[in-house]
Amino acid sequence: MEAPAQTCVRLVAALEDLVAREAATLEARDFPAVIELQQRASPLVALLGAHASDVTDPALRARLQGLIERRRQTGEWLSEQIEKTREALAETNEGRRRVRQIAPVYGSRCAPVSRQLSAVG
Repeated sequence: MEAPAQTCVRLVAALEDLVAREAATLEARDFPAVIELQQRASPLVALLGAHASDVTDPALRARLQGLIERRRQTGEWLSEQIEKTREALAETNEGRRRVRQIAPVYGSRCAPVSRQLSAVG
């Protein structure tokens, strides 16, 4: 049977791997994969969070702090991306509203185009 300290080291290593993968998928903007990775990491985070006070090894504590900091940075980055996306959506909606306002001035798109052929002979 594995000692609790060994289990903790193994779990931290697994979480570090998932966090690294998450960073790569975020960079690639593969958001469905990010969600899947976060779901996989969730049990590890919960378990490590529940037993964080039991970690006495300073090196392991430093690794955990690094993971926490990286997750914080990821959260901030995601918040920024969400805000940028909301702003872009608002701009798009505003453009659509303006088009709807001025479209009647130029006539309906559905109006049939009259084409007459006249031959002069």
